[in-house]
Amino acid sequence: MAVIGNIDPWADQFPQDQILQVIQLVCDSWLTFSMPAERLEIPITQKLCAHLRTNRDRSVQWFRIDYETSVLDAEGEITGRIDLTFTQGFDENVYFSLECKRLRVRSHKRFDTLANKYVTHGMFRYFTGQYAKGLNRGGMLAYVMDGETEAAIEDVTKSIEKNKLALYMASDDTLCVSSLSSREVRETWHQYGSDSRFVIYHIFLPAQSTRN
Repeated sequence: MAVIGNIDPWADQFPQDQILQVIQLVCDSWLTFSMPAERLEIPITQKLCAHLRTNRDRSVQWFRIDYETSVLDAEGEITGRIDLTFTQGFDENVYFSLECKRLRVRSHKRFDTLANKYVTHGMFRYFTGQYAKGLNRGGMLAYVMDGETEAAIEDVTKSIEKNKLALYMASDDTLCVSSLSSREVRETWHQYGSDSRFVIYHIFLPAQSTRN
């Protein structure tokens, strides 16, 4: 099997060291990200994708970054659309995905944690055949709109606790500090997939800390 540098272009899983590079790129880029005037998920993610491409260090971050990637099954039917996809190598089915959601959205009339939507319209998609089929890792990217990341983590934890069965989680599993050792990152473990071990990395980004 051919290897270019440290890249195996025919690997059947996205490499763990490059997942760490993805997370570092996202967290570092967020520090210099200018929030768009329209503070909605789509314009934020579009602008962030462009910012990530600009900031990528191609000497160590050996991946392509794409926005709104369609996932096709063997018959060519679209099974899902991934917000941000990171790929390397020759196999289009091997990638690391980030599903993006807003959390803790305030307006002059109401406040919504959106934690349940984060779980049921985000995390669930990894277990319904829409995303990451045959893969063992995926990601969630949360824009915490009021900047209260710890509160957002608590909100999501509560929603995860209510949906453990659908998330293929053991009774004693929960949202925990990530083994990748970043304060912005948590992870969940799921008894799902070919090896009954699927990991979701959760990145919580405080929108209030971004540049105006």
